[in-house]
Amino acid sequence: MVSLDQTVVAVALDPMARGLGLTTFTMHGVVLVYVLALAAFVPVGGMLARRVGRLTTFRAGTAVFALASGLCALAPPGDAAEPYLVTVRAVQGIGGALMMPVATSVITDVYEEHARGRALAVYAGLAQLFLVFGPIVGAVLTQLLSWRSVFLVNLPVGAACLWMMSRARVSNRAEGGSLSVIQPLAVVFSLVVLVLGLYQCGVWGFTDTRTVTALATGAVALGATVRLMLRSSRPLLDLRLLGIRPYTVAVALTFLVQGPQLIVLVHGTVYLRQAMGLSLLATGLCLLPLVAASAAGTFLSGYLLDRSRSVRVPVLLGLVAATVGAVAWTAALPSREYLWQVPGMLLAGVGMGLPVPALSAELMRAVPPDKRAGASVLRQSIRQLGGAVGLAAAGAVVLAANENTADAAGVVTVAATSAAFAVASCVLAVTLPLAAVALPRRARTGGHGGAGRRPGPPPP
Repeated sequence: MVSLDQTVVAVALDPMARGLGLTTFTMHGVVLVYVLALAAFVPVGGMLARRVGRLTTFRAGTAVFALASGLCALAPPGDAAEPYLVTVRAVQGIGGALMMPVATSVITDVYEEHARGRALAVYAGLAQLFLVFGPIVGAVLTQLLSWRSVFLVNLPVGAACLWMMSRARVSNRAEGGSLSVIQPLAVVFSLVVLVLGLYQCGVWGFTDTRTVTALATGAVALGATVRLMLRSSRPLLDLRLLGIRPYTVAVALTFLVQGPQLIVLVHGTVYLRQAMGLSLLATGLCLLPLVAASAAGTFLSGYLLDRSRSVRVPVLLGLVAATVGAVAWTAALPSREYLWQVPGMLLAGVGMGLPVPALSAELMRAVPPDKRAGASVLRQSIRQLGGAVGLAAAGAVVLAANENTADAAGVVTVAATSAAFAVASCVLAVTLPLAAVALPRRARTGGHGGAGRRPGPPPP
C-alpha cells in the first residue's frame, strides 16, 4: 500500500490538475512531498516502534495513512486545492513512514538468523513490484471511477491491514523511555529544506540567491544532524553501520537507482497521457512493457544472484540495460510514436528491476544479525531519500524547461519531459561505473550466521 502510493497517482495527475486547476509545480509536488515525507519520517517510525511498541506504531501509521488518503479524495477545487493537497499528501507519507519500520522489525524477529536476509529481500522485491504497478492501478481506478478513487481505495485496504494485524501474534514489546525530539526535528528540517530547495530552484533559477541559500542551509543542517546522531548513545539512525563497506556500497547504489526509476515512471506516464493524448486506460496499457519488464527483472534478480553467487551480475547487468533503455526511450520521445518507445521501455524496465532485490540481500548479509533491523531502517530512509532527490532534480529541470503557459495549465511539454528523462539517463550512466568499481569482485561464500552454508536464492 505504501509503495503503491508513490506512483499510483501518476496517471491521475492530469485529470486531477484539470479538475482542481493545479499548476505543473503542484502536480509534481503531489508526488514529491509524499516521497519526501517517507524519507524524513521513516527514522521517526523506527524510534516510535522501539519506544511505544510495534503494534501501537503500526496501527497509528495505518490510521493516519488511511485518513489522509480519504482527505486527499476530498480536495476542493479552486485556490485552496494546491496547499490542501500538498499538506494532506505529506501527512499520508508520514503515516506510511510509521508503518514501514514495523514491517522490517517483525520480519527480523519472526525469521531465524540464516533466513533474515532472504526474507528482507522478499520484502524489498514486493515493494519494488508494487511501485511499478502503481500507474496501471491508477489508470484502471481513474478510468472506471475517478481520480478520487485512487485515494479512496486506501480506506478499505487500511481497514483490512488493521484487521490482519489484530489477528497476527506479533509482540508489542517496547523499550520505553523518553522520546527524543531534537534528532527527529533535525532530520525533518534538514531534508525538507534541502530537497524542496532543490525543487524550487526550477522556479527561482539555479543561480538565484534564494536557491543557493536554501541548498546551503539544508546541507549545513544535514551535516550538523549527522554529527548529532554520531555523538548520540541512542541515535535515531545508526550511521555507524556506514562503516561497513559492503553495506555502504549497496545502500549508495540503491539511493542512486531509486531516483531514475521514479522519474521515468512518473514523467513517462504523464507524457503518454498529455503529449500523446491517450485515454486513461490506454495509458495504463501502454505502460505494460515497462511494468512487465520491471517485474521480470525483480524476479530474475534473485535467480541471477543465486546462480552467479555474485551481486555484481544482477546489478551491473541491470544498470547497463537501464542506462541503454533510458537513453533509447529519451531519444524516442520527440517522435511521439509509441512503437519507437517500446524497446527503451523494455530495457529500462528490466534493468531497473534487477539491482534492488540483489542489493537488499547483499547489504543484509554484510551486517551482523543483531544490527539488521537498524540497517533496514537506514536503508529504507536512504532509498526514499534517493527517490525524493531524483524527483526534485527532475522536477526542477522540468519547471525550468517548460513553457510558462504550460506550467499554469498543468501541462508538461515534450521538451520538458525529455529533460527529465535526460536527468534519469545521466544518473544511471554515472552509477554504472561507480558500481563496477565499488562492488566486490569475489563471489559470496556465506554471511553472518551462515558460514559454510550455501545460501538459497533471495526471492524478489
